[in-house]
Amino acid sequence: MVMIFQSEKARRFLLENGVVFTFRAKRRKKLGEDWITDRRGGHKIADALVEEEGKFKLQDLGLYVEYSGFSTLEEWIGEIKKLNGGRLPAEGWLYKVTLLSASSNA
Repeated sequence: MVMIFQSEKARRFLLENGVVFTFRAKRRKKLGEDWITDRRGGHKIADALVEEEGKFKLQDLGLYVEYSGFSTLEEWIGEIKKLNGGRLPAEGWLYKVTLLSASSNA
């Protein structure tokens, strides 16, 4: 089961820094080794390790901003809203994604 990173900032942060924290409105069924792409039906960008940090309210994500790819919590929440069709989830799941290997065309 692929993990899609539509957010360019988060995807770039992962590829450049080797780790990113990502918020998802729905809980993932698969943890552990997986691969990532930038869109549904997209090509493989990298292999990664996906670990669940737990269930969080948006206002509690502040400790993870430094590793999210965003400058502020407000910027990150704005991206979460955009990626959820303009709807802001009250809570969701936080995942730590660690880069295992990038594809040559990433």
